[in-house]
Amino acid sequence: MRKIGILLLFFVVLLSSNPLLAQRGKGANKNKVKGHQIAFKIDGAQDSIIYLAIHYREKLMLRDSARNDGRNAFLFKGDEPYQEGLYTLVSQDRRPYLNFIIDGSQEFTYFIDTVGDVRNFNVKNSPQNEEMLRFQRKTVYAQMQIKEYQEMINKYKETDEDSLEFYNQKVRDVNNEMEQFITELIDKNPTFLFSKLQKSYRQIEVPDPPVRADGTIDSNYQAAYYRTHYWDNFDLTDNRFIYLPSLERAMNEYFKQILWLHEPDTINHYVDMVIQKTEGDSVMYRYFVERLSYIFETSKIIGHDAVFVHIANENQLKGKCYWIDEELLGRYKRRVKGLEPTLIGKIAPEIIMPDTSFTTDFNQWHSSYNMKKPYVILWFYDPACHTCKTESEHLRAVYDSLEAIGQRNFDVYAIGSDSDTERLKKYIKEKNYPWLNVGGNSANIDYIAAFNIIGNPTMFIFDNKTRKIILNKRIEMSAIPIFLEQHEKIEKMKQERMEKQ
Repeated sequence: MRKIGILLLFFVVLLSSNPLLAQRGKGANKNKVKGHQIAFKIDGAQDSIIYLAIHYREKLMLRDSARNDGRNAFLFKGDEPYQEGLYTLVSQDRRPYLNFIIDGSQEFTYFIDTVGDVRNFNVKNSPQNEEMLRFQRKTVYAQMQIKEYQEMINKYKETDEDSLEFYNQKVRDVNNEMEQFITELIDKNPTFLFSKLQKSYRQIEVPDPPVRADGTIDSNYQAAYYRTHYWDNFDLTDNRFIYLPSLERAMNEYFKQILWLHEPDTINHYVDMVIQKTEGDSVMYRYFVERLSYIFETSKIIGHDAVFVHIANENQLKGKCYWIDEELLGRYKRRVKGLEPTLIGKIAPEIIMPDTSFTTDFNQWHSSYNMKKPYVILWFYDPACHTCKTESEHLRAVYDSLEAIGQRNFDVYAIGSDSDTERLKKYIKEKNYPWLNVGGNSANIDYIAAFNIIGNPTMFIFDNKTRKIILNKRIEMSAIPIFLEQHEKIEKMKQERMEKQ
């Protein structure tokens, strides 16, 4: 046997490159495991080598390999224990042979074949994998029953209602029996990693909303209950879940579907709730903090930068992330400092600059606060930038079309960043944009720093009444009217909700 140092095509990254794999938190088996000795006897195998891979997020990561001893026996043996989790035994031609658990004792033997019929499989010295194999056999049998009954349902669905109901009931009986089997499996061995995996797949039962004294119900009760109790079937103090497929599925569903389009304050509440559940396991805590930081920092959804800032402020910048060195901590500080002033809901800094006269008389400069329409678009551009030119024309098209029908509800305060004032003046004169154009080398503030501008073009929109930023990233110009319309609807709904309270 030898350790693998190359990457197979369907494996994304070597296990040894993942820092989490070198750590053991509270969830790891407390009894010291001495090495590993796992044997597989594969009837009919043509492989000269097989591979061992662990489940990590949506990937299989290569862990080890073993050679055929000439009798279709393959031995994985070493002085250090494997990371506990769900593993897949993979053939030489990259076909999966078997899913199994490594948890606790790592000395056992599995007898399988190349056909993949679990009814012919056996395992010795691994009570947990015996339970998993019993589950797999039960599942195969249930699937065979369902297939048979489904054929009868298709046969009678147009001709015999009694027979149709009979076989529909048969299907329900099989599903109920399988559900009961899983319940008993979990209750019998609650500490087994496989039991925890099965429990994590169970749906949360949401109760009916309570009836208020006036006879009405809270229409948001069930959704809020589901968000709050979503993780009840996960042991988030057990870092072995990092190597189970149910965790990745749940993270994607919860954060990228259930919470994805909620307002930042709502997302922050539930992010804090989930992270707090992981604090009993340092490895799990690190995994969630790093993963959620990345998800929301790189998201294209408006407002998600506020979630990233919140996570960083509550974790990385509070000194709770023991693994962060000074250099990385400094990067977090600079990133948060740059984003925080212009998050959605923050007051837009006032910009006061001269127009194309570039006068030095401050009294003749123009303020971004001194506009007439309900909303103000701050448009930062460079006249030498091709994208800036193209997007400016798109903005003009939206501006002119709304103006023509009397529905323009925004002004544009355009800031040209060219330090060559004569060139900027010539460009603006040639383009003849219908909005206020300012620029030059003088302003009341360092607007590049104030708005964290790292490239052009950049766009912000703020409410001209409250001065609050409602958009802090560039969107398609054609989407501006729709965005403003949706913003007004949301604000109206918020106001109505507050009045009811």
